[in-house]
Amino acid sequence: MYLPLPSSILPITLALTLLLIGWLGWANERDPESLWAPGDLSQYHAEIGTCTSCHQAFRGPTTAKCVGCHSLQWFADISEATVKEFHQSKIRNGRSCLDCHTEHRGRLGQIVIGETGNPHGEYIFLATGTRSCTDCHAFGSGPGKPTMLLENDLSRSLFAKGSGAHQPGEFADCLQCHVARSQ
Repeated sequence: MYLPLPSSILPITLALTLLLIGWLGWANERDPESLWAPGDLSQYHAEIGTCTSCHQAFRGPTTAKCVGCHSLQWFADISEATVKEFHQSKIRNGRSCLDCHTEHRGRLGQIVIGETGNPHGEYIFLATGTRSCTDCHAFGSGPGKPTMLLENDLSRSLFAKGSGAHQPGEFADCLQCHVARSQ
């Protein structure tokens, strides 16, 4: 048997709906980042001030917004040849940056989809003040090519610190206490 709802339900439902919409509007104006953001930006994009720097309303992040900062010229200026050519061809062919890249995984999160995390634990970026694996390592140019530790001021200073704790193979001892934070 169907019992009709009391007539007082409609005004109460309408009032609650308007209250909810009003609260969302107020919260959105007051602090949109905490209301809508799915997580902190990576260290690479931490300086970005507003959501609209990367996101278009009702569409999310767009390649046009990415290319506003990461242009063909930007890749030419800062990248090694293979990285430059790869990204420039993707931009010219109109490929979406989101095919490979993501954000909002936290300050130390990887921004390349499928990229393996820091094998030392992401604590190492904080502990060393580095921003990228390539600050300490040179990567082989193909499958089976070894990753090499660079002989630079940073690696030399790490070896000199901590009674040998920064010698190759010793980071595992650090990571017993200093574990990467979950994102």
